[in-house]
Amino acid sequence: MRKAIPTFILTFLFIPFAFGQGLILLDADGNDITGDTLFVHGDAHANLIKADIFFHNDSDEDMQVMVRKIEIDILEGTNNAFCWDEFCFSPDVYESPDPIILGPGETSGADDFYVEYYPQGQSGITIIDYEFFSRNEGFDEVITTVVFETEDTTNLPFYEEEQPFVSSVYPNPASEYTTFSYQLPGVSGEVTLAIYTTTGLLVEHHRLNDTAGELLIDTGKLNNGLYLLVLKSAGHRVFAGKLLVQK
Repeated sequence: MRKAIPTFILTFLFIPFAFGQGLILLDADGNDITGDTLFVHGDAHANLIKADIFFHNDSDEDMQVMVRKIEIDILEGTNNAFCWDEFCFSPDVYESPDPIILGPGETSGADDFYVEYYPQGQSGITIIDYEFFSRNEGFDEVITTVVFETEDTTNLPFYEEEQPFVSSVYPNPASEYTTFSYQLPGVSGEVTLAIYTTTGLLVEHHRLNDTAGELLIDTGKLNNGLYLLVLKSAGHRVFAGKLLVQK
């Protein structure tokens, strides 16, 4: 069932592990994205945009791994699907029917799991969670969030003597407060910032009166964990970022 493992994965496997952690999620560069966010950028007119996610069994026993997708915020007019164990499902399939079995220390192959996103000419942001789980006793579910951001590269706006959209969140990680700074030159219409949990629960919603400024966010009242920030202008998503709250 296992396929050829990419070079970066082979390198990763030679790194000694002090403690077994269960299942670890990796991006295409071998970075640990367990419980984190993977940002994928692309052209709105591309036929499809692919996101690769690998999973590594950092335990001393076999794992029967499965996956489900949880759509958080889907850009209208787009489609998405996932491929599992060399088979690509239709967009209306949300859970793998059969597990992939990983032995101790084993990492999934390039065809075991990846995501296909079909922007169909739509510019904006789509947010999807992928939750990996098992029927193994004592298995802790792990999750990663994929943010697809597309733009129409054939019809980009021209800003004369203005900088394109810039945003920052500082400090991040945050404990009591963080500041969201933004610039939207040439943009008109209502600007809003929404804060979501990684499971899609809307935590806060702010209306921003100007197209440039700062918003002070009280993170002291938020639970520890990862949050998603989604900025919209006139109803269109123009930015997605992440905020980590640690107290």
